[in-house]
Amino acid sequence: MRIEKKQNNLAYALRKLVMDTSSLIPTNNGTLNSIYFDNAGTTPPFKSVMNELEKYLPWYKYVSDKSRKAKFLSELYEDSRTSLMNFFNADIENNTVIYTKNTTEAINILSNVICQQNSDMNPVVLTTYMEHLSDYLPWKYRCETDLVNVDQDGRLSILDLEQKLLKYRGRVKLVAVTGASNVTGYVNPIHEIARLAHIHNAEILVDAAQLMQHRKINMNPADAMESIDYIAFSAHKTYAPFFTGALVGNKHVLNMGYPLCYGAGITELVTDNEIILKDSPQRYEAGSNNILGVIALATAIQTMAQINMDVIEKHESELLSYAMHHLNLNPNIIIYGDNKHLEDRIPIIAFNVKDKTHEEVAKYLYEDYGIIVKNGLCGADLYVKKLIGGSPYTGIVRISMGLYNQDFEIDRLIKALH
Repeated sequence: MRIEKKQNNLAYALRKLVMDTSSLIPTNNGTLNSIYFDNAGTTPPFKSVMNELEKYLPWYKYVSDKSRKAKFLSELYEDSRTSLMNFFNADIENNTVIYTKNTTEAINILSNVICQQNSDMNPVVLTTYMEHLSDYLPWKYRCETDLVNVDQDGRLSILDLEQKLLKYRGRVKLVAVTGASNVTGYVNPIHEIARLAHIHNAEILVDAAQLMQHRKINMNPADAMESIDYIAFSAHKTYAPFFTGALVGNKHVLNMGYPLCYGAGITELVTDNEIILKDSPQRYEAGSNNILGVIALATAIQTMAQINMDVIEKHESELLSYAMHHLNLNPNIIIYGDNKHLEDRIPIIAFNVKDKTHEEVAKYLYEDYGIIVKNGLCGADLYVKKLIGGSPYTGIVRISMGLYNQDFEIDRLIKALH
């Protein structure tokens, strides 16, 4: 009883950290507080983030002038890069932080650099069947690509990765892999993958859009062979609004690339016949900077660090176990992925209901029980199609939980599905 009370207190404390997601909505069962289970899409903001934005919002108009306030905001913007690198234990001497709109833009910037730099060498980029399209299409349309397969449970096949690295005999320049699946929640062994990539003289990009808000990421572990060369992520999935994202990675490689977007702020010199670009990160940040978005991201990162990523992981693992246990008791629920061994999963569950379409289930959950879920292919078309195989289903229903979700919300989901 004492342990259960302690867990309840922690869950309540974590819930108080985010803006309220449980607005009253009319349903077929009366007016209910909504339940938000689409955190893999977008998370609600931390209250700390909104408080910080409120503090700096009156200064926003001073960004473009020469005032003391503008200088302070500029320093805040640049200092945030160091805070981010510290959060990921990145190598500050050799890494940089490029601010982007989102994960998709970050990966496009890197693919533009990697593929243009090695164009004469016919480079190969390995990505996987597990990827969101944001970590597939940028490579598919700029480089020769190959897809690492998944096993029958939907986990990434490390054996297939090894075989493909050997197959291309040194032509692989990058392995682009998701840190955690946005469909099954599998957490990939990114350091093991990094070691394999580095053995074959390739680099690694981790799409951390679904990982960094759930698990600690160490870009620079003691074993240099297991270091992470690049990570990309979005703030709106890490409890920060005002859409921004980042690419963290090797500044020496990025200094040799050309921007994806040209405009003011990226040059040292412009004449009638000469353009000299700034080094990264500025050469990739054309136009006005999203200062409010960066403040939001930096504050969210700081808040997660204060909570402690180990505490977040433990609470979310308990949520996942609780939800999976009860879903397994319903014979009409088809769960995708390994539903018994959950150690390598973040709190995401993909499922279908027998004889129901994913559209019907998602609509029913919202209209009858006020539960907001995601349905369809979830931007991971290749992966979902592999998971559902030759079944009549055309997509999946996905519940994705955050650090603020609680057991009583899962109870309503279980009741609705029962």
